Amino acid sequence: MPLPLPRVRFGPTHMVLAVAMLLVSLFAYAAVQSAARSHGLAEERYRLELELWELHRQRAELEGLAEYLRSDEYLEGVARQQLGLAREGEISVLVDAPDPGDTGREPGERWWEERFGR
Repeated sequence: MPLPLPRVRFGPTHMVLAVAMLLVSLFAYAAVQSAARSHGLAEERYRLELELWELHRQRAELEGLAEYLRSDEYLEGVARQQLGLAREGEISVLVDAPDPGDTGREPGERWWEERFGR
């Protein structure tokens, strides 16, 4: 014969405890969600601050380059190298040399092996 189950009474005290447990669990869930959101926002802020720092660095580099491109030193270099110009009193010399990349040798072959064989 099976044992009889005890009768459980559900009174006002139990009702208050159940509602309190429900409220505590809802508050705990909200706190965890808030903490997770806060952590995600902190990571996003850190990433954006790194990106901002990198953009400041790039801007400073570009401003330096723009300043150099406006300088007399750059203009003189372009005039000498690309246009072949020289200052008054200087003599411009054009050197015609063979292409250093075209040696006629195989990679690893020494210059005397090309001339005298192996």
